[in-house]
Amino acid sequence: MECSRVYNIAQVDTGCHISVSNGVETAIKKPLQITKTVDKEKACTGEILTYTIFIQNTSLVEETQVVFSDELDENVVYVNESFTVNGQAQTPALDNRTLYYVISTIEPMSSVEIIFQVRIIE
Repeated sequence: MECSRVYNIAQVDTGCHISVSNGVETAIKKPLQITKTVDKEKACTGEILTYTIFIQNTSLVEETQVVFSDELDENVVYVNESFTVNGQAQTPALDNRTLYYVISTIEPMSSVEIIFQVRIIE
């Protein structure tokens, strides 16, 4: 069983009395899980590849300002206006050959789906 919270109390024993503190709790942030798939195992120059990325937050703590990045292979170009987050069109930043997008929030025990396309140029 994975630990998702740490709970602790303290106590003191004077010999006459035992006093117990209030309990304190800390939620544990777990690493996000990320899975990437592509729609074709084989393709030719000029074809479009569709990438799907699932980012899962399996902890009980919300993640904010999550920076997604994906470095594109030198043999592809990004297909403009193909980037979606949870089915909604978005515009990533493209710096040199790397796509960037900031996910504002990933709720506890939820996931985000990112889909985008590239065209093979060589």
